[in-house]
Amino acid sequence: MNRCDIAVVGAGAAGLAATRTLVERGLSVVCLEARNRIGGRAWTDTQTFGIPVDLGCAWLHAADINPWRRLAATLGCTVEERNPHWHNRVGSRLFEQDGEAWEAAIGGRLDAIAAAGAAGRDIAASEVIDDSAPYAGLAAAVVTWIAGVEPSAWSTLDYARYVDTGNDWPILEGYGALVARYGAGLPVRLQSPVTAIQWNGSSVELETPVGTLAAQAAIVAVPPSVLAAGSIRFTPSLPVAKQEAIHHIPLGVNDKVVLAVGNETFGMPEDSHAVAADTLRTTSFQFRPFGRPIVIAYLGGTLARDLEQAGPAAMADFVIGDLARLIGNDARRAIGKTSCTDWFRDPWSRGGYSAAQPGHARRRADLATPIADRLFFAGEACSIEACATCHGAYLTGVAAAEAAARVVRAISA
Repeated sequence: MNRCDIAVVGAGAAGLAATRTLVERGLSVVCLEARNRIGGRAWTDTQTFGIPVDLGCAWLHAADINPWRRLAATLGCTVEERNPHWHNRVGSRLFEQDGEAWEAAIGGRLDAIAAAGAAGRDIAASEVIDDSAPYAGLAAAVVTWIAGVEPSAWSTLDYARYVDTGNDWPILEGYGALVARYGAGLPVRLQSPVTAIQWNGSSVELETPVGTLAAQAAIVAVPPSVLAAGSIRFTPSLPVAKQEAIHHIPLGVNDKVVLAVGNETFGMPEDSHAVAADTLRTTSFQFRPFGRPIVIAYLGGTLARDLEQAGPAAMADFVIGDLARLIGNDARRAIGKTSCTDWFRDPWSRGGYSAAQPGHARRRADLATPIADRLFFAGEACSIEACATCHGAYLTGVAAAEAAARVVRAISA
């Protein structure tokens, strides 16, 4: 049986941050990763279109305080300090024609959600937004792109606790590429999914298809939806508070469809955004990011889940249909290769990023709480102020590693 001081489960941003922190503190560590790559939901694809395309996280949210900004500079990645213009157009209407109404509809509803949470109300976002006001469909769609769930499934308190500085900056080489550079050279074992963790003996034992690893402690850095699916068997069972946290902080569904468009601009400025229609089940488009010959389509909530289950052809057809309604049927002729994500069907993620259910925002703290100084937990779902972000994952990974290191050092002293 192989041994180390601390084992880390999952080589996404949280797991890599935990692993690097432990290595830097002189402890022996092994990170076990189910996939054949590191990064988790941070993944830059450079093969399909011959250019970097982020299939997972893509913007440095709260960029001015985001630790990945410093890491990007260290690791040779280029952060463009500019914010996106999310809504240049909705259907046939340009922003300058109705911008004030859009801002009021979207910003006003998000402000209402935040105000309810700030008042301590942990209720469904749908309870505090006005569905009868203009652009109700668009506002609901925006929530699904933010949270991966519809307003009825998202806690107002969860949203209010998130710290947003208003700065969302892209990375030229890709967010996934940055995370991969950060994780390069760390002691990660790929294609080693952990199937069981026994934590009531003299050591924590982690079972994988290629053998068992024993450690004094383990950091579990996998999404709650993966744990809820029973992908890892814990012996003894996890405490009730932990199980409830796992089940009440599921991952929402967020997907992208990438369209190769050659030299076609569709009359849209470089890196501009547009929404197909003022309805919940619609697509948000990003045109030619960094001037590259692609359009990225964004889908969220049950629409994204339904299209994943229908298959990539159905997903691409839906998005291309929305683009044709937005631009005109000539748009179809400009589209070449397409690529679709499937984060919900991916067994190692089972969704995009976490959204606490109404009445359960407090459970993020329960999810992060260590068990018996043996099991520690990390990931964006464990973060209160930076949930659903790559920097939230990073910060919780560092915190879990530091806590585990203190315990292991105390045992060894």
